[in-house]
Amino acid sequence: MNLYAIPALYCPFVGAIHPMYKEIEAHTNEWILEFQLTPTYEIFSRYKDYRFPLFIARSFPLGDYTDICAWCDLNTLLFMVDDIFDEKDIIRDKAAYMDFERQFMEILEYNKKCFISKDGPVLAALSDVWRRMALRTNKAWQKKFIRCITLMFKGLAWQFRHMISGLKPDLDEYMQIRQYLGAAHLSTDSLEVTGRIYLNEHVYEHPIVRKLTETSRNIVCFSNDLFSLSKELNQVDKGEYNLVTVLKNKYHISMEEAIQRAAQIHDDLVREFILLSEMVYLFDDRTNALLKKYIEALGYQMRGNVDWSTRETTRYPHIYMN
Repeated sequence: MNLYAIPALYCPFVGAIHPMYKEIEAHTNEWILEFQLTPTYEIFSRYKDYRFPLFIARSFPLGDYTDICAWCDLNTLLFMVDDIFDEKDIIRDKAAYMDFERQFMEILEYNKKCFISKDGPVLAALSDVWRRMALRTNKAWQKKFIRCITLMFKGLAWQFRHMISGLKPDLDEYMQIRQYLGAAHLSTDSLEVTGRIYLNEHVYEHPIVRKLTETSRNIVCFSNDLFSLSKELNQVDKGEYNLVTVLKNKYHISMEEAIQRAAQIHDDLVREFILLSEMVYLFDDRTNALLKKYIEALGYQMRGNVDWSTRETTRYPHIYMN
């Protein structure tokens, strides 16, 4: 595998880690084993080395332990599903992909109970974690979460269509859809549960707040594109769905030049986020105080992604020019 050098990214946000990180990690590792998500000890060890719970503990350092455990389980499962799609090439098999999406959505929409023996480990694990989340959330948030999952699948369907037809992704289109491919919208829209932040929907829908949120999602996704570049280029077709390769193809430049451009896009978005964060305090005192907490929570996600990706996981081999 060719390891690419990634320039130090501008990320002037405060980092933090959940005080019960070790307990969260122990819980999720036990949950993986309970639902037989890793068929061999070698695969289990690989996921332990990825340290997904540490990523969650950095991204959501203020959440309730029970809620963060459930969110960690869900995110670990989504990472695993992404790997299954890559390894088994399900994303190219239209029938298999649509069947998986249908079963996934049935669990969320109807709280369908699944079993390992009948439905397999992935769906059984999903039904377990969704049941636990449903007990601790209201119907409004659950509907919001289901909409987020629908957007994630729409993003995957877009990727599916491009792969089947042999089309390379357009830069503007890719930059619009990347937040859904990477499920970054799930992280920001989870903060009622994972960060104890209760903002009204009309606040989230305010143009400045919405732009701030989408900018933070793209910051996380585009930094991930840089960190995961070497890994993705080692997989058939996967490297085409990366900001670096999209830039390389559009401008007919070298990989090194594309890396520099991607890093500059990331850094410019961080500066835009900082400017937007100074413009959102347009509401009453209580709402403005919650917005301050919301901005800090988005900062934890952006900082946590960089710290985890560059120092703490084996998932994304690269050289970071810190």
